Amino acid sequence: MTVLALGCAWLGGLAVLRPHRPPQPIGGPVWVARAWGLGYVLLGIGMAAKMTTMLVGKQPAWPMAVLYWAAGPLLLFSVTAAGMSQRRARRRAGGAVVARHGRRK
Repeated sequence: MTVLALGCAWLGGLAVLRPHRPPQPIGGPVWVARAWGLGYVLLGIGMAAKMTTMLVGKQPAWPMAVLYWAAGPLLLFSVTAAGMSQRRARRRAGGAVVARHGRRK
């Protein structure tokens, strides 16, 4: 679980430092990609801290507070904003949007 948490922090760090460069984990404006990346960095740090302290035999409260009050809302907000920006882009494209099976909507 600690390795997974460090992977989350690494993927989020890439999104914060290099938004819209491969690998591109989320679409939308740059600020959405950075908010998503920051949420993933906080998620990874909180999970790594929790799992590491659980290996030692303690149960700290601050990693869960970081996950509940910072990482969770950032991730939910950024995914919602990315979905809304993609929907807006499809609507602005107008008739050029092709449906799943090649037919126009």
